[in-house]
Parts: sequence; structure tokens; C-alpha cells
Amino acid sequence: MKVLNLLKNKVIIRQAVKEDCPQLLKLMRQLAVFECYIEDFNVSIDDLIKHGFSKQHPSTYKAIVAEVEGELLGYLVYYLIPFTYDLKPTLFIKELYVSEQSRGLGVGKGLMRFTINEAENKKCGRMKWDVLSDNINAQKFYQSFGALYDDRWQGYVLKL
Repeated sequence: MKVLNLLKNKVIIRQAVKEDCPQLLKLMRQLAVFECYIEDFNVSIDDLIKHGFSKQHPSTYKAIVAEVEGELLGYLVYYLIPFTYDLKPTLFIKELYVSEQSRGLGVGKGLMRFTINEAENKKCGRMKWDVLSDNINAQKFYQSFGALYDDRWQGYVLKL
């Protein structure tokens, strides 16, 4: 879809549904390439359905999507940490990605605003997320919402 066409149409921000999984997976793969972990990427459509939309399993994540005329332009995946020190849940953003051709159109802002509203409705005490240290554009984007860098913590990973 050409950028010119996107500007003529309204971008819809909404909760993802099971039928979005093929396009969602495509965008997730694009993020894996962007963040240089595509060789480790191991998610399938069935995985997305099972962990997010299956009646047999409790949902482990929520996804918000941005679309125009049925085409997904970006997504945000989050999960809730039930409560912390103040007995309020934390909304943790796992991934926020906007397709390259859709950047600069307000898609990311729409996804963030929708998610901030979700966090407020769920009475969350905070939102948290990780940003690659060299992704200055993302850091500036999040700061534009009033987010602050928390230098009190350092991230660790234990691969199992």
C-alpha cells in the first residue's frame, strides 16, 4: 500500500483478533530482522493463536494493531504483571513495531495512546518496556510521551 493512499484513509487502532495472526506474524518477522534476531525467531501462526486467542489456554499476551483497509501497518504486544509494591498492575510492552513504509504517519503514536488508555482503564500503576540502546529514534519517541529513562536498573538475560 502506498504512503499516499494511507494519508487519504483513516488508520484504525484496535485490539487484535485471531484473523490478524498471519499479518501480525509477518510484522513480527520484520521486527526480528530490524532487531537482528531473525535467526532465533521461532513463532508460528498457531503459536500466536494458542497464546493470544485460544479458548483452551489463558491469553498470555494482548496485541493492539493499526490497520488501513484490512492491511496491518503496525502492532503493539503487551502483557500485565498482576501487581507490584503498590498493588497496582504494570503494563509491560513487549514489542512495538511499525512497518517501514508506514513510519512518520502517526501509527506508533496511535498504538501508544491506545495502550496508555488500556493501562489507565486497567488501573495500572505504570507502564514499562525495553528499548535497544542504539535505537535513538525509539528513545526520543517514548520520551515524547513523557517516559523517562530509568538508570537504576540494568537488564539481564538468562537463556534456557
